Amino acid sequence: MTKICRFSALTEKRPLLFKELKMKRIITIAALALVPLLLLCSCAFGVKDVEGGELIKKARAAYKELNSAKVLMTNTATGEVEQEFVFKYDEKDILLFSYKGKSEKSEYAQYNNGAEMFTYENGELTYKMKGEEGFVLYTRDTTHPQADEGLILYSPAAVTEAKVNDENGITHIQHIYDAEKIGAQAESGKVTAFSADYYFKGEELLYFVETTSVEENGEEKQYAYRVDITDKNSVGKVENTVKQYQQ
Repeated sequence: MTKICRFSALTEKRPLLFKELKMKRIITIAALALVPLLLLCSCAFGVKDVEGGELIKKARAAYKELNSAKVLMTNTATGEVEQEFVFKYDEKDILLFSYKGKSEKSEYAQYNNGAEMFTYENGELTYKMKGEEGFVLYTRDTTHPQADEGLILYSPAAVTEAKVNDENGITHIQHIYDAEKIGAQAESGKVTAFSADYYFKGEELLYFVETTSVEENGEEKQYAYRVDITDKNSVGKVENTVKQYQQ
């Protein structure tokens, strides 16, 4: 199975926001590893909203304001939750988070409590303390990409088609993206199409689904992942997801 990344392979310098989390996901936004301002496609100046944009922007802002939450990414073909990201801000606005995820070829987990960072990657364990090279401290002002509004994709400049439909009281917004403009790449093969579907009840985002089409060895494959944001402002404790690998 071709793995792609949006819950991403991030690099480890805090101003760039990236490295400590190598979240394997069905699509890699190449711009993610290059320009934080494009992090999961924030709106560009002078670009008009497309249909459904106002609701999505409100959802992005609401997510960024959360004190805690759990994010689940489910492979819609298998029903398996392949990735889980849990975060919580403490009384000093320091971010605590945990992540676990796997694909056919890799397994990754990380836990960061603001003082210690534990990482597991394909059989290798690493540990870093605050102040050591490679340790990343996240706060509400300089937060982790997956705790930021960029988790919910919205880049009107790259949308080629937008639709909004009412489905039994649920607002379904579909945005079809220019895959090249958002830098979509696969580990193998070529991304030929990418779309995001958002489902709202009133102004509340219920969940969203990102679908990627990949051409590989003359064969067209499609991958879809559903993202649910749960336990909003109700995470009691962030568990160390790396402990299970420490023998």
